[in-house]
Amino acid sequence: MNESTKDWGISDEEIESTEKLLLSEGAHFLNDAREVIRCWESTDVLACPGSGKTTVLLAKLKLLADRMPFEDGSGICVLSHTNVAVNEIKEKLPAYNDKLLNYPNYIGTIQSFVDKFITLPYLNNLTGRLVQPVEDIIYAKHIYYKMKMDYRFKEFRYFIENKRDFNNENEKINYIKNIYLGKNGDLFLKKQKNKLAGKESNSAMQYSLIILELLNKEGIITYEQAYSCANKFLNNISQEWIQLFTARFKYVFIDEYQDCDVVQQIIIDRIFNSSKTTIMKIGDKDQAIYNSHESDTGELKWNPKDNKLQMLGSCRYSQEIANLISHLRTDNEKIISIKGEVGIKPVLLVFDPDKIEKVIEAFINEMDKIKLINPNGIYKAIGFIKKKGKKDNLIIESYWRKYNPSNNIKSEFNYWYLINEILEELSQGKLYKAEKIVRIIVCRNLHYLGVKNQKTNKDFTTNSIKKFFDENYNDQYREWIYGLSRIENLDFLSADTIITQNMENLLETINVSKKYSEFRKIHHFFNDKNNLFNPENNKENIYLDTEKGRRIEFSTIHAVKGETHDATLYLETYYKNSTDLSRILPFFNFTNKKNNAIEEYSRKLAYVGMSRPKKLLCVAMQSDTYNKCKDEIGNYLKVVDIR
Repeated sequence: MNESTKDWGISDEEIESTEKLLLSEGAHFLNDAREVIRCWESTDVLACPGSGKTTVLLAKLKLLADRMPFEDGSGICVLSHTNVAVNEIKEKLPAYNDKLLNYPNYIGTIQSFVDKFITLPYLNNLTGRLVQPVEDIIYAKHIYYKMKMDYRFKEFRYFIENKRDFNNENEKINYIKNIYLGKNGDLFLKKQKNKLAGKESNSAMQYSLIILELLNKEGIITYEQAYSCANKFLNNISQEWIQLFTARFKYVFIDEYQDCDVVQQIIIDRIFNSSKTTIMKIGDKDQAIYNSHESDTGELKWNPKDNKLQMLGSCRYSQEIANLISHLRTDNEKIISIKGEVGIKPVLLVFDPDKIEKVIEAFINEMDKIKLINPNGIYKAIGFIKKKGKKDNLIIESYWRKYNPSNNIKSEFNYWYLINEILEELSQGKLYKAEKIVRIIVCRNLHYLGVKNQKTNKDFTTNSIKKFFDENYNDQYREWIYGLSRIENLDFLSADTIITQNMENLLETINVSKKYSEFRKIHHFFNDKNNLFNPENNKENIYLDTEKGRRIEFSTIHAVKGETHDATLYLETYYKNSTDLSRILPFFNFTNKKNNAIEEYSRKLAYVGMSRPKKLLCVAMQSDTYNKCKDEIGNYLKVVDIR
C-alpha cells in the first residue's frame, strides 16, 4: 500500500448502489471487476474486449467522489487518448460532475495533460510566445507553403520537387509530412533507413530553418515535436517539480495504456512517483495497434507487472466469438463470455478475387439468416489497408468501389473549416459558440498578418482579442456578431461575406496597411475550400441495403477500435507481400510462425477487429488463403463458399 493512499474498505452495499447507478437493471459486476474496483494499490489491469473496463473505471471514480474532498487537498488524474472518460462522466455520473471535473482533479487526454503541464509552459518560456501543437498534415502544409512562397528555401523546394513525379500538390504535402530531421541533423523519410540528405546540405539546413521559424514566428509544432520537447524538459526535471505532481494527484488512472508510445510512457513514469501515488494502468496489450508495425522487433511496449489484475469476462459477444479471438491473445488465455454459447458460429466467407462483389451480399444474407434486420443497428465492414500500393492488391475499396478513404479537412488552421463550424453552431442556436470561433478566425488572421497586441507585444489570444474588442471596438463587434445571427439560409457565402467585410473594417481601424483581399489570395489559411466542400470527400462510406434499410459502414480497423457493433464484416487486405489473414493462420496452428513484427501486428489487428460485434462476426477470406487452412478452419468458423 502506498504511504499516501489507503484501503477505502469498499463495502458490498456501496458496490450494489454503484451497480444500480451504472449497470442495467438486475446486472452485477463480475468477480474480477469487483477485485479491480476494490484495489487501491499501484497495479496494471489487463481487460479483454467487452469486459466493461470503462464502467469499472467509472465505478472507482464514483466511489472516490463519495470520499472527496480528500484530507490533504489532493485529487485524481484520469488520462486516456480521447475524451471518452469526460463524456462518460457527464453522461453517466451527472451528479458527480462538479466534484470530478474540477480542481484539484484532472480528467482528459494524455496529449492535453502533457501540453498543459509540461510542453507549453516550457516552450512559452523558451520562445516568449504562445505555441500550439498541430496535426502532422497541417504542419506539412505550413512547410509546403513556406518553401513555395519564400525564395530563401528554393533549394529545399527543388529537392522535394525532384524527388519523384508528383501528380498534385497534396502528394507533395504528404511526402513532406513524412520528412524529419535525425538526431545529428541529417534529413530522413519515415520508414526508410537511408538518409535523404546530409546535415551540411542546403536542403537539410533550409528544412531546419523552416522548422525553427514555424516555432518562433508562427508558434506551431507537431505533436511528436511537442513530446520530444517535453522529454527534454523531463531529462532535467527537479524533484521539487515531481513533488508538485505527487502532492496534487493521489490517484492516477491511465486508460488504454497499451496505446501509449515510448515517449508517453517515459513521461508518465517520470512525473508520477508510484511509491507515493497510486497509479493504475488499464488496457489490453493485445490491442496495441498504433505504430506496432513500424517496430523492428515486434516486442510489446507494455510489460504488465507480476501483481497485475485481469478482467477476462466479456459482456459483448458470444462464447463462439470468444473462442475464436482467444487464439489471438498473447498467452492464449481463454475469454469467458457472459452470454455463453448462443448457437451462432462466426462465418467465413470464401471468395474468388474476380467475384469479390459477392462478399457484401453474402454478409447481408448471413444477417438475414439470424434475423438481424433492425435498420437502426450498427453494421460495419472493416479492414486494415484503405489505399492502393504499387500493385492492384486487396484493399477495402476492392470490396466496394464507392468506398472513399479521403478525410475532411478539420483544423482551426483552415479558414473554411472554421466557417463551417460557425454555421453548424448557428444552426443549433448557439451564437455564443459561433462568436468564439469568430475570435479564433480574427486571431489567426492577425497572426498571419503579423499584427500583435500592443500592450504585450505578443500574438492576440481569444481572451485578449475579446478584451481589445470590449475596450476599442465594442459596437462594431456587436454588429458583426448580430449580422451572423441574421443569416437566413446559413450558407457559406453569406458567412464569408460578413467575416471578410468586418475583417477589412477592423484592419482599417487598427491601421494595417496590407490589403485583406490581396492577403486572402496568397495565404494558405484560405486554401482547401474545394476539398472541404467536395461532395466526394463528404461521403459517409455507407452501403445501403435498400431492401431492409440497413446501413453498412465501410471503415478501417483503427477507426472502429473501442466500438461495439451488432454485426462486423472483417475484410482481408494486402500489406507487405502478404495478407493480414495469411499472417494470423499460425496462431491457429495452420501454418508455421515466423515470429516477426508484421505477423504480431496482423494478430493484433485481427484481435481488435474481430472482437467488435455483439451478434454476428463474418470474415471475408480469398481462395488462396483459404486453401492453406481449409481442412481445419471449420472447427472455428462456419464456412460459406461464395466462389
